[in-house]
Amino acid sequence: MISRFKQKNFRFISIILLVPVLIFIFYLPVHAGSKGPKLSRTERNILGSAQKAIAKKDYAGAKKVLKDFIKKHQNSHYLLEFTLGYSLTMAGKYKEALIHYQASVDLYSDHVAAWQNMGKVCFDLKLYERAGDCLLKVYELNEKKDPSILYHASASYIMAKKEKKALPYLEQLISEEFGVPKTRWLEALLNVYLNLGLKERAFKVVHRLIKKDENNPSYWKILAHLHLQQNDYKKGVEAFTIYSYLNPLKREETVLLGDLNQAIGIPVKAAQYFEQVLNLEEKTYSLDYEKLASAYLAAHKPQKAGDALARALKKKPSFRLWFMMGQVLYEEEKYEDAYHAFKKSASLNKENGQCWFMMGYCALQMDKKERAKAAFQKAAHFPQQRKMARKMLKHVALWKEN
Repeated sequence: MISRFKQKNFRFISIILLVPVLIFIFYLPVHAGSKGPKLSRTERNILGSAQKAIAKKDYAGAKKVLKDFIKKHQNSHYLLEFTLGYSLTMAGKYKEALIHYQASVDLYSDHVAAWQNMGKVCFDLKLYERAGDCLLKVYELNEKKDPSILYHASASYIMAKKEKKALPYLEQLISEEFGVPKTRWLEALLNVYLNLGLKERAFKVVHRLIKKDENNPSYWKILAHLHLQQNDYKKGVEAFTIYSYLNPLKREETVLLGDLNQAIGIPVKAAQYFEQVLNLEEKTYSLDYEKLASAYLAAHKPQKAGDALARALKKKPSFRLWFMMGQVLYEEEKYEDAYHAFKKSASLNKENGQCWFMMGYCALQMDKKERAKAAFQKAAHFPQQRKMARKMLKHVALWKEN
């Protein structure tokens, strides 16, 4: 069972961690100064006029004053470019604003406010990698190392699917250099580890998250996923079971938990989960009943397996269900009933010779030589059963029918 179960695709366990966004990064205003090159008297006057217009929310007026001046003077001041970028930002013209923020840092590369505003504009334009580069520059230029900026830069790289670029900075954040790591830092790093396939590191982080908040179902679900990826089904079931206590299971999750318990040899528990699926839904599937019956059979409860199959057969008879019913009845030594169940299964699937083969066995158990002979002759027409069917026909020829 385990070897078959390893081939399953664990898509039902989805990793859902909210990717952090730049909700705490704001545009810095025009008076966010710097120690860069000084303004000339004319430039100060132009900047003053633009700032007055901005104070009145006349962004179009500020734009005109600044653009007219910059157009006439090829080597404009970085604060004029920054202020023009800010005016365009506040007017919602992000693409145009980006040009002038870039011009500002080209003129003076240590202008923190320009880098920060450019990072925010890039993020809003979904230029996530560039946003991360800008915010990383903000972090490097600031004397006071603000971990939130480093986190937002990392988050931008994650949004850009550049997890490798985010990795060293997130690891720096959780190194306790900045005190006790925040939950969102750990979650972001866990996301990166999972996406990069760094499972051993992911284990360590998810355990840290569980230690911080053991009642968060997402962490237990991820822990279960990691164990299952390593084929450690027992630990996977333990983590997934805790998850089920903290969060109502979806249908596919309940089925998966049943499958897992069946795989690690706890069929009674598996049957409980399959019963849950059948009891909670009006619409049921043959496969659910098959799983339930298989669990009961593995738990040596053929009567319960038969009851489950009987319920299923009333709803929608199928080849598989009748075949399993035949197996249950055969195990209960009800050979006549088993014979007819296999016969009904054969009528629903003309391509399967196992039904005829089992009918032959049932007939032998009842000492019905002719019935056994006829069934094995049918089974001999199928490649997979041919060898054994011919062997049984020789055996039947030596029998005396009662």
